[in-house]
Amino acid sequence: MTTHRRLIVSFCLASVLSICSGWFAQAATPPRVVVSADHQTATVGDPIKLSITVDHQSDWQQFPQPLSGKLGDFDILRDTAFVDRRREGDKGGAFKRELTLAIFKPGGHWIPSVSGYTVIGADTLRWQTDSLAINIESVLARPDADTTDIAGLKQPYVAPESRWRFWTGIALLGAAIAAYLWYRLRRRAHEPVPMAPPRPAWEVALEELEQLRREVNPAADGGRLWYFRLSEILRRYWDARYDWQSIDQTTTEIIRVLPQAPFSESHRGRAAEFLRLADYIRYARQPAQEGRPEVDWEWVKSFILETRPPRLADAGTTEQSGARAAA
Repeated sequence: MTTHRRLIVSFCLASVLSICSGWFAQAATPPRVVVSADHQTATVGDPIKLSITVDHQSDWQQFPQPLSGKLGDFDILRDTAFVDRRREGDKGGAFKRELTLAIFKPGGHWIPSVSGYTVIGADTLRWQTDSLAINIESVLARPDADTTDIAGLKQPYVAPESRWRFWTGIALLGAAIAAYLWYRLRRRAHEPVPMAPPRPAWEVALEELEQLRREVNPAADGGRLWYFRLSEILRRYWDARYDWQSIDQTTTEIIRVLPQAPFSESHRGRAAEFLRLADYIRYARQPAQEGRPEVDWEWVKSFILETRPPRLADAGTTEQSGARAAA
């Protein structure tokens, strides 16, 4: 019985030691750090790409050293960090950081080491890269460089006296012509340009109404195109006649200001009814009732005629009365 107990205790101790040794071995395994530069020799101001790879075999969190624009004597032009997973579902991977550096002092330099720490479970493992030597060459010619192939400057060319007078006369003539043209253009720019007065808003709207009747069938597509153009004609007339911005407003915004509109109460109510009906037909695709598009067209036309300036409105009313009497 004592032998069996000893075997069981020995087996348990061996198992515990094996698990603990594996855990300590995993926790003590530092990450593999690789650092490299794409140039060993560069000239002043040339970008140098420094690549840092921290490789892990287990799940981890990475905390790199924060850098604020400088790494030793080098300026940091760009700092990029990302994680490179080996495959989907693998806990291991590599943390990569790429720094683009530049320095403006020639001579031999050392790129300082970059550090950080990695958290794996309950362990914090610190890592540090090696320093890299790099030689920065000047953009100027070296003292031992052969510069005898650079030719000296030529002697100045002396033009004959007759040519000098000829080209001086040509230059003066060109300057006189340029001054004359500049004077004419400046004088013409200050002359008022006659402009035709803009067409009255009601004339444009009435013309667009007649064009709508010629080009669009009121029953086509349930009246959607008819009401699109008819509502735009009415809105543009409002904008030109009353200096509104209704073409860029929603129906709700227009109806909200209709009670203060400078036309009759009946027209205000009829305008709100027309805008709501037009929205139902245009956006909700509710087909217009038979004969309703022509009724709304006639109302828009009468609204435009009745809201013209008083002199024109009276003349139009007299003209219509005379036409009915003659008929």
